[in-house]
Amino acid sequence: MKFGIYRFHEIIDDPGITAVETEYGLPVTVISVYRAWSHCNIQDDQPWLEHIKGCCRDLLLTWEPWHLPVHSGRPEEQPEFSLSEILSGRYDDYIRSFSKALSEFTQIIYLRPMHEMNGNWYPWCGKVNNNAVELYVPAWHHIHNLVCENVRSNIQWVWSPYATSYPDDLENAIERYFPGDDAIDWIAMDGYNWGDTLHEGGWSSFEQIFENAYKTITAISSRPLMISEIACAENGGDKARWIKQTFKSLTTSFQLVKLLIWFDAKKECDWRMASSSRALNAFRKIGEERYIV
Repeated sequence: MKFGIYRFHEIIDDPGITAVETEYGLPVTVISVYRAWSHCNIQDDQPWLEHIKGCCRDLLLTWEPWHLPVHSGRPEEQPEFSLSEILSGRYDDYIRSFSKALSEFTQIIYLRPMHEMNGNWYPWCGKVNNNAVELYVPAWHHIHNLVCENVRSNIQWVWSPYATSYPDDLENAIERYFPGDDAIDWIAMDGYNWGDTLHEGGWSSFEQIFENAYKTITAISSRPLMISEIACAENGGDKARWIKQTFKSLTTSFQLVKLLIWFDAKKECDWRMASSSRALNAFRKIGEERYIV
């Protein structure tokens, strides 16, 4: 299994990535980055695109049709980025311009548009923003076709639901959003052990977080599987033990996972790999035992 990492401040140069690999004792194959559509002006994106083009690893690029920073307490309510607006062609020129820029990259780009679509916190979810679940797949194909007009060879398409749907009902089920194997190269899952950060749920094992989603998406697709976002809180349980048990599960019950991306940031809580010396040592042990190649 291969390993990747996300940091708020993107690590793209060889010395920076080598320093991470030395600290954690793990080879880093993929660097995760995010880009919001925001003003939908390629001139705004160009400096950032030039910056990450120099990355010495492959890239997981999460492409988000919304505006950042969010100016209200309801970030999912952005009518200008509804699924129907995407389908209307409003952003076609921007999508083409962005994809032309991607065609100049030499590394593999795992392109992940409209991720966690079964979660009601993003404006492309079928249950918010005056959307309909049945519009998601056409919107995916619309973006996919426009990008493929301009770039093909270095793009790997990643379809990435959250491990649990919110709301968790039949209409919002993961499989309702599946665009088909002909329009993707990878299936993916996101999920977190929130510990005692949230009032609901509490400490959750890797199996409790991912088992149902794993069964669902591997039943509907034959594509290779990645975990595109994962992390564990420090508070509420034993993080070092959780890390050890997670990687053991990946070698036994979740063997279809070929790539894992750790969300290495202090955000809602301390997700970092080095949130404590015990957590850091657990990762070093994973490297010593060759779980990661």
